[in-house]
Amino acid sequence: MSHARWWFPVLMAALGCQAPGMPIPVRGSIDPLVGDWAGEYVSPETGRTGSIVFSLVAGRDTASGDVLMIPSNPDFPPTVARSDDPQQRAPRVLKISFVRCEGNEVSGWLDPYPDPDTGEKTSTTFEGVIKGDKLEGRFVSYLELSGKRRTGTWTVSRKKAAD
Repeated sequence: MSHARWWFPVLMAALGCQAPGMPIPVRGSIDPLVGDWAGEYVSPETGRTGSIVFSLVAGRDTASGDVLMIPSNPDFPPTVARSDDPQQRAPRVLKISFVRCEGNEVSGWLDPYPDPDTGEKTSTTFEGVIKGDKLEGRFVSYLELSGKRRTGTWTVSRKKAAD
């Protein structure tokens, strides 16, 4: 996951430079998600990794956050099976669309995005479990045209409040 660690500062810079996006609706039991979260995801199937940031202020029903997707081998030219669009192979920020929390279980989805390898419209759902200050789970990405399904795991930790 060294790529994810290397790209984390890039994500922070991208988030700091872009206009605030639409808030992420959070439904269900909101209190377990309050705080600033950061972590990573990995998909052994695709070779992709990335960073996740998520923040929810107490008393609100909306959060902010994004996922930085780092395509496999982003620095190498595409093979025949890959898209010819270099933008698709570049790391990109994906938007978290919706989050639901019931008890210690979390689920949600990302806005659709083009797959970096094929350009196909891709939809991703995720689910996980909160264990104290750690939240971990699995995600499934569905490629619209081919019907392929790709999976991976993710984990985020709540940052400790500054003393």
